[in-house]
Amino acid sequence: MEDIEVQVLQSDERQGWRPPSSNSFKVNVDGAVFSNQKATGVGVTIRDDRVRLEAAMSKKLHAPLGALKAEAKAFKAGIIFARDVGVQDIIIEGDSMIIFRALCELSPPPQSVASIIEGILDIVREFRSVQFSHTRRQGNIPAHILAKHASSIANFTVWIEQNPCFIEQALIHDVISLPSHE
Repeated sequence: MEDIEVQVLQSDERQGWRPPSSNSFKVNVDGAVFSNQKATGVGVTIRDDRVRLEAAMSKKLHAPLGALKAEAKAFKAGIIFARDVGVQDIIIEGDSMIIFRALCELSPPPQSVASIIEGILDIVREFRSVQFSHTRRQGNIPAHILAKHASSIANFTVWIEQNPCFIEQALIHDVISLPSHE
């Protein structure tokens, strides 16, 4: 990945969501498994350094995937969505340590997601800068809610520069939970 700045952010052991640095965007992703529907949900939020939600997506994948594959597919969907929205400097963050470590090439990906990880690493070359970040579930609540919301939709729903009402409280909680010095 010599053509692009790729950085590894340490796993964020703090509890809540943190905004990206100035002039960049944070892409939070999460996956959910709907065993009874034989489907998978993906949730993505894209927020700027002023914590504004620029775009969000809830997407249903009509495939009975396991939890790890759902998380890998969420990272891939998040990267593609960020590219389609037109942001060039991103931090992509999720709550799967296994996927985070594989993307950072800190450990080999499990065989079941190796091709997805390879595809993600190919796509990130299209960005000006990419950082990978891991957070705990508490730092990923809006993306988690969007992933769960996919169970009630046919294919996908996208919001551009508007907040889906059902994640409004989670977005507000992220902002009021920020330390006062940020």
